[in-house]
Amino acid sequence: MYVSVVSAIIGVAMIATTLFFAFFSQDQSIFNPDELLFAALVVSLFPPAVVNILDSRWRNSVDRRIPDFLSDIAEAGRTGVTLTRSIELSAKRKYGPLSSELQRIVSMISWGRNLEEVFKEFAERVDTTLARRTAILIVETNRSGGEMKEILEELSRHISELTSIENERKSMIRPYVGIMYISFFIFVFITILLIRTFFAQMQEIQTLATEAGGTLLSAGAELSQIQRVMFHLSLVEGFFAGLIAGKMGEGSMGAGLKHSLILIVIGFLAFFLLVWHPIM
Repeated sequence: MYVSVVSAIIGVAMIATTLFFAFFSQDQSIFNPDELLFAALVVSLFPPAVVNILDSRWRNSVDRRIPDFLSDIAEAGRTGVTLTRSIELSAKRKYGPLSSELQRIVSMISWGRNLEEVFKEFAERVDTTLARRTAILIVETNRSGGEMKEILEELSRHISELTSIENERKSMIRPYVGIMYISFFIFVFITILLIRTFFAQMQEIQTLATEAGGTLLSAGAELSQIQRVMFHLSLVEGFFAGLIAGKMGEGSMGAGLKHSLILIVIGFLAFFLLVWHPIM
């Protein structure tokens, strides 16, 4: 949260600087306003995108090891030990990031905390669907008592099935993320094609009309202004297409920041290499 706020403040400051150089300053900046606007967006998006990627990897790593953890406590339950003792024994095993969470749970229980409260806090820290369901089911298992071994084994199978269903859902929805990329590429391609053909020819006609003393065709917008508007539209398209891709692919707008950043960079490079400084 703090990273997003700081990045947004820096980005707004850079955009304000861009507007100042574009409209109020008489001095020529090293970079043109569009390049400064692009830099402001990158600065605003890059840190939150990196933090979101690292956070998502941590949460996914925890989710991947939850079925193993449940299987182990079910195995420990066969020896007749209590659920709390099973969790203590499992916490000594290597589950990646989940191990540190289990050690925290064991520490809190040893300090006299209630099992229900501890797993509720665990679900809030991890904040994934699988973690919340696991916490609720473990709490209900502890309340019910009875044949702990059979309950834990059934719980382990249930969570494994949920994990398989979620992985299948992600694999089915992944192609729709590619559709967002393809739609952005088509938008940028058509935009650049229009600029280099239709609008460039219109600019030539306006120039000839002006030289010939005409006034009707010479009153149109300049090509540089059209290029700027189209570039700004590509930034808007890339930003929102990335957010939609993240929502569709990973169920979170925040996960789309990395897609937005990638699309914005691609759009900038396309304009830089094919419109402002054409290499072909």
